[in-house]
Amino acid sequence: MITCKNCGFEYEGKFCPQCGQKAKTKRITNKAVLGEIRERLLHFDQGFVYTIQQLFLRPGQTIRDYLAGKRVKYAKPIKFMLWAAALNFLVLYYFGIYQEILNQISAQAGKDVSQVALVQYIFRYPSLMLLLLIPNIAFFSWLFFRKTGYNYAEHIVLNAYLMGEVAILGIVVNPLVTMMSPLPALTYLTYAAKSLWVLYLLWAFGKIFPHQRIWLRWLQGLCIVALGYGLLIVVFSLLATVIILAFKPWIMPYIQ
Repeated sequence: MITCKNCGFEYEGKFCPQCGQKAKTKRITNKAVLGEIRERLLHFDQGFVYTIQQLFLRPGQTIRDYLAGKRVKYAKPIKFMLWAAALNFLVLYYFGIYQEILNQISAQAGKDVSQVALVQYIFRYPSLMLLLLIPNIAFFSWLFFRKTGYNYAEHIVLNAYLMGEVAILGIVVNPLVTMMSPLPALTYLTYAAKSLWVLYLLWAFGKIFPHQRIWLRWLQGLCIVALGYGLLIVVFSLLATVIILAFKPWIMPYIQ
């Protein structure tokens, strides 16, 4: 018989039937604490680093494998994208780029303070911006590559992986180029981030959909990026206008 160390119940087996605790509890070590932090606090999937590596080296095969059902090795797409965006934000914050951008947005406010404040609020949550952007990009990638047989939901997964990888690449590229660039942070980030985004997506689309001529894939990729980003601007502008007009007295204390 085993006496449960948690509730004192006597039983036989590997788990206490009264409270569910394991029969054998090991001594707490540094390794156990680090493992608990990773598992409970960070919630990193086992395949997070592996997914980053594979999306960088072979995005086409990686995404086709995941969509085909080979998923054990890879991080889940939405979680991967959210954590990549969060890590990117932390790097921007650490190097002071984030605060500089917010200061420039405030300086450009002019008379439309409320709308700029809303933009600042959205910028504080890059994961939210990606969540708003991905459905738009996914719609146009599904539209242009619908003959490949992937449905809209699969294109959301596809683009979540790609946008997450762009955020990861930005962790390395953004601080380096910012320190070397004479441009203000907001101007730099606009050009550098968009260039990185476009170049990676064009290359990745070419690998994911290899059965078309390369110039056609690149042209389609450019159209997808431009249309998806344009649609986001339209949707965001309409949404911002509605929110500001309808809820301005309530939201302004939170977004200033």
